[in-house]
Amino acid sequence: ISDVSSLGKIELQGPDVAELLDRVYVNAFASLPVGKARYGVMLNDDATVLDDGTTARFAPTRFFLTTTTAQAVEVMSHLEFLLQTAWTDLDVQATSVTDQFAGMSVAGPRSREALELALPGHDFSAAALPHMGCMEIEHEGVPLKVLRLSFSGELAYELYEPADSGTALWERILRAAAPLGIRPYGLEALASLRIEKGHVAGGMELDHRNTLDDLGLGRMASTRKPYVGRELRARPGLQHPQRWSLVGLECLEPGKTLRGGAILFAATDAIAGHGRGHITSVTWSVELGKTIALGLYQGGLAHVGEEVICAYPLRNEQVRARIVSPVFLDPTGERMHA
Repeated sequence: ISDVSSLGKIELQGPDVAELLDRVYVNAFASLPVGKARYGVMLNDDATVLDDGTTARFAPTRFFLTTTTAQAVEVMSHLEFLLQTAWTDLDVQATSVTDQFAGMSVAGPRSREALELALPGHDFSAAALPHMGCMEIEHEGVPLKVLRLSFSGELAYELYEPADSGTALWERILRAAAPLGIRPYGLEALASLRIEKGHVAGGMELDHRNTLDDLGLGRMASTRKPYVGRELRARPGLQHPQRWSLVGLECLEPGKTLRGGAILFAATDAIAGHGRGHITSVTWSVELGKTIALGLYQGGLAHVGEEVICAYPLRNEQVRARIVSPVFLDPTGERMHA
């Protein structure tokens, strides 16, 4: 169980919410059924990524949007600006509820059992709550939003409840699921899990310099609707095959480590200048037993299998690594679809 209360949370209500979401996200939301959630990415006007997050549809005209922690204020400001200046014809009420809701993620192979023990009388089966499903329930008078989605790559659920009830729910789940071996985990552990899955994160890969295609998410973009950033995304410079894009890296030198910010060079390059890219995120993978990283490299996955030099001038370090897929574990997603 992990505390995710710091995520941005925005309630959207009104007959035109689906149209608003279609315009600000690169992928489609008008087609999202009630009772389902969808991962989305929104762009700045210049086609760099502004933020990513998950939006759940609880009623035809009522949605619950989450943002990254770092971009909570900026996304809310972005939506308000568009509604008040560019799209004044849309009937939408957007309300920041970041401080009003506590949030927690219950993740792992036995997370469904944990919820069933903590919240008896509610159906969390795969049939009732499939992957990317959402529901609203009430337990002992407290309203809960339950979303089945995963940032860690495991079977997982996110629960949102009024902030003054958050601690009580957290303690209830810990007590009820104690026989299953439940325990809290923090941001560093979550960061390690998301790197193993190749999931991008705010402040690391999402740093306002990278495009949808840089992050390997280009296939998400709809070709049937307009969205903020669509036209400038087509600029030749942003579509150049030698532009950097997301790769995985595994350390080739036992006893050494990779470092975030290290400059990436091909093995045959002179170690000077800005190189061909850089490392964005690093972790020791307990499951793989080695240091792994995510990075951005010119030509991206066209260089899978090649050796690179990770240079960190501040410590005068050079470490050899190999370019691999950014998805290190469970590439078919069997765990989160359990």
